[in-house]
Amino acid sequence: MTPDVKIIVPAKPDYVRLLRAVTAGLAARLEFTYDRIEDLRLAVSEACATLLAFPWDAEILVLRLFATDSGVTAVVCSDADSGADAWPPVEPERTLAWRVLSGLTDSASFEVGEEGPAVRLEMDGRVR
Repeated sequence: MTPDVKIIVPAKPDYVRLLRAVTAGLAARLEFTYDRIEDLRLAVSEACATLLAFPWDAEILVLRLFATDSGVTAVVCSDADSGADAWPPVEPERTLAWRVLSGLTDSASFEVGEEGPAVRLEMDGRVR
């Protein structure tokens, strides 16, 4: 499936704000409420922080946003070579990142994306 939006930035914390802004723009266009937009922005930020926190060398972060009938699916990934044992995290549901991501979104998962380690987030645009 082709994303509605794809943005590639250097894998540095300074660029995460661009990914947050693009995410908010798409969610606003889809008429998400202000609170849902902010939750999605925070979830994208946490996904980026999770990827940047691992001790591997990544050069880029890639954000793919897919508009669905009811909301948005966001996939954030890096080009890092995580190795077979490093990603996804062991027992991810025990991590603070998992608790934040699962609390802010309708669905969150750690996976291996096209470029490498990835976090998938799904959010319904309707009010819960």
